[in-house]
Amino acid sequence: MGQEEEKKKRLKDFHGYQITMQTGSVAAPDWTFLHCLPRKAEEVDDEVFYSSRSLVFSEAENRKWTIMVHSCFAYVA
Repeated sequence: MGQEEEKKKRLKDFHGYQITMQTGSVAAPDWTFLHCLPRKAEEVDDEVFYSSRSLVFSEAENRKWTIMVHSCFAYVA
């Protein structure tokens, strides 16, 4: 969509800033990973995203129920 060059530049500029288990190793021993989705592979690798440290899917489910409740009350007024 006309931003291909900007995307290439951003990927180059942010190379090395991906969340990996190695970057997590400098965090607190009980660290967890959260992400608001949609996820891009350049941001976080699969090992972290699908690990037991990831709360991404629980977070998404909670957001789903919150959206459903707000949708129901939007029509009550």
